Amino acid sequence: MGLKTGMRLFAQNSSCEVIVVKSADTAGSVSCGGLDMLAAAPAKAGTQAPDGPLVELGKRYTDDDNLVEILCTKAGAGPLAVDGRILVLKTAKPLPASD
Repeated sequence: MGLKTGMRLFAQNSSCEVIVVKSADTAGSVSCGGLDMLAAAPAKAGTQAPDGPLVELGKRYTDDDNLVEILCTKAGAGPLAVDGRILVLKTAKPLPASD
């Protein structure tokens, strides 16, 4: 499944839901807790991902090259990954000095 901006994804093994904010043409699939995320909500909740880091509501996650950016719309166990690369919490840009 190719990623497109605005795509909503649902985890199979967690309550996590995300929206793709930015994606590269080369990006393939997003996974949460080791399982691929689905374009439609699963019919029933699967088993919870074991001891994964929490994907936080309202936070943005990105890869090392800033090619993919994902916004969490519902918190759950993670981690999030794109094509096997773990996504990290995006940090805020520092404000310029006001001297």
